[in-house]
Amino acid sequence: MASSTSIILVMALCIAAAYSLSCYTCTSQGSNSACMTATNCTATDTTCMTSVFAGGIGSLSGASITKTCTSVCTATGFSAVVVSTSVSCCTTDLCNTSGASSVKSTYTILAVALGFIVTFLRNV
Repeated sequence: MASSTSIILVMALCIAAAYSLSCYTCTSQGSNSACMTATNCTATDTTCMTSVFAGGIGSLSGASITKTCTSVCTATGFSAVVVSTSVSCCTTDLCNTSGASSVKSTYTILAVALGFIVTFLRNV
């Protein structure tokens, strides 16, 4: 009986490994195209996470994108005058395809903020 239980346990572990989540992964990349490495997550990782930090003033702007497998993820977003951050979470294979939507909205916010600053400085 013990040997059949051991065999069932080994089979369950093998099946879990075969059906583990796949996510795109990268660390601190400047573009989404550099973040397209598919990785098989561990059995405990149940979520794909994408973190985007973007900022800039005028023509000086940049972004840092990190994608990873994780067991815990909380979607967040913060936007200030010249910087913004966002964390997005998803739970299907290779679902964290794009960090670009966060970056595009950040550049729009930066452009509007720059317009307000320029207008303010002209009036002073």
